[in-house]
Amino acid sequence: LIQISAQYGASVVKVEPGFEFGATDKSDDFTAKFPFGQVPAFECAAGCLNDTMAIASYVGGSTLRGADEFTRAQITQFMNMAENKLFPAACQVLYPCWGLMPNNKNVVAKGHEQLKCFMTSLNKFLETRTYLVGEYVTLADLTTAVYMRDLYSLMFDEATRNTYVNVTRWFDTIMHQDEVVRILGETSLCVKPAQFDAKLFTQN
Repeated sequence: LIQISAQYGASVVKVEPGFEFGATDKSDDFTAKFPFGQVPAFECAAGCLNDTMAIASYVGGSTLRGADEFTRAQITQFMNMAENKLFPAACQVLYPCWGLMPNNKNVVAKGHEQLKCFMTSLNKFLETRTYLVGEYVTLADLTTAVYMRDLYSLMFDEATRNTYVNVTRWFDTIMHQDEVVRILGETSLCVKPAQFDAKLFTQN
């Protein structure tokens, strides 16, 4: 999300080549700049930031953030919904497929139900809209689409995509933005929904 936003804001975000997770972020030099020890961490002439949404908002520039107070509030609303509603539900469904959590059928079923509720509401909202907020791409679109990408690649087969046709149209629009393609490349779409991988879970 940060690198995509930087494309829109014409910002150059360099990744520290010597960074080692679990070591660099525990060092005195790092915590002196970033007291909470949180990553991603971003340093520029103006100061230091260590939250994905905050960094993306800064490097993306004013267009992605919104032109006025109400627009910015709407964008923040969608970013929060994506992070607090979409992402946790997606994790409940996808993590077992990646071997990152056990295949608890109740948890997975709850995740699917939450996704269905979110997608149904979003599909209705997008019926007459091209973008989530206003008439151009904002952080609302980028955040939601990035959190949704693995679902479209691993879970949402053609039948599911056709169920949420307005969301699929919007998602396709965002994923084919030049700024997005430069960072993520082409997004493949699911043919057959992924399943729990017991062997992979054992290895992890």
